[in-house]
Amino acid sequence: MLISRCGLRILSKLVFRTTSLVEGSKCSSSLKLFAPVTSASRYYCVKLEGPSDTLNYEPSTSKPFDDIDYDSITGGDEETLSKLKRLILEIDLLYESGEQVPSRLRVDQWKSLLQLSSRSSRMKHLKYLFLIEKKKENRVVRKLEKRAERIERYENEPKNNHIDYGLMRNSMFHRIYEKQMNSLYNYRLCEAMLYGQDILIDCSYDGHMSLKEQNNCAKQLLLMWSYNRTHKDPFNIIFCNVDKEGTVFKGLSKTIPTIDEPTFPLNYTKKSYLDLYPREKLVYLTPHCNEELKEYNHDDVYIVGAMVDKMKVEPLSLAKGKRDKIRMAKLPLDLYLDWKQGTKNLTINQMIMIMADLKIDNNWVNALKHIPRRKLLEGDAYQRGLVGSNHKISAKRIREDFRRNSVYNLLIKK
Repeated sequence: MLISRCGLRILSKLVFRTTSLVEGSKCSSSLKLFAPVTSASRYYCVKLEGPSDTLNYEPSTSKPFDDIDYDSITGGDEETLSKLKRLILEIDLLYESGEQVPSRLRVDQWKSLLQLSSRSSRMKHLKYLFLIEKKKENRVVRKLEKRAERIERYENEPKNNHIDYGLMRNSMFHRIYEKQMNSLYNYRLCEAMLYGQDILIDCSYDGHMSLKEQNNCAKQLLLMWSYNRTHKDPFNIIFCNVDKEGTVFKGLSKTIPTIDEPTFPLNYTKKSYLDLYPREKLVYLTPHCNEELKEYNHDDVYIVGAMVDKMKVEPLSLAKGKRDKIRMAKLPLDLYLDWKQGTKNLTINQMIMIMADLKIDNNWVNALKHIPRRKLLEGDAYQRGLVGSNHKISAKRIREDFRRNSVYNLLIKK
């Protein structure tokens, strides 16, 4: 009874103080009080503006499920709609509890979340999308900060009446824009389509990869295509066994929106490589076979599987090569490199880098320089060159010789 009376007294005092503050705010402009906040919001950085005695708090009510296109996500399916509503409630609970949830979700991201079966996988994917969103925001902020610093530095420099060459000043050379470089690279790809060496990318592994692996595969295909067009002797890359409704091709077409234009230099088809080339010319590059690729043969057509297998490593490319009864080969990594523990699977873009350099001079020492250093032994990493089978050459010496020869060749050209 005593506790309840004390609680009533304290409550009455609080009500009296709040009413007096509201009445006093009509005649005093130094104190502002807003209505109590009913919805909780997350803030990673709060910046108070104005004097210290002024409270100006406006909560943000934007959530990932404010504007949702239900028809585009569900396609009119009632079961998918009910599943989407349960997913919205789950994300709302995570959002209110302060978990790492992105501020907005696109239609394809909602569809990707609906494909995940467990709650832990959905939370990992939401955290992944949250980190990507924050990286983009930080990139924009850094870009604006650098631009402001550059403009401030240019304005604070002393002025003179002489001609001054440099950025944001007079220049005696025409600026080469990115559009011009893209036109040059695309022209070289068109030349490779007419006269270059063909290489095939097998895109029939969508069903054997998880959603994260499929997105990673699309990024590797983009890196592969961008590196190939800047190479001095690019390949004619042909994507075969393509499923246009698959996640990999959709991710690739999202980053290359002009992929379906007839003038864009990229070839893809839903046909198999057996329908494009004779069986005796095809060589499937797989790390699971026993036959090693000794040297590059310009008469052969090499196949690289578009597959990322971080979760489970299975010899799918080996099984496919045996099923199609074509030749198979692997890179001679054990002959030239001292590998760390683990699988010797390389990414798709690394395979194209190695094959592009190997095509020029059949030099494995120069071609294998694209393998990351972290995959080799740090202290005793070596590459066995053409000086003998038992003699070991340090990786440092190989890099120094390659740099020295590059400078020497450049001086000879000049």
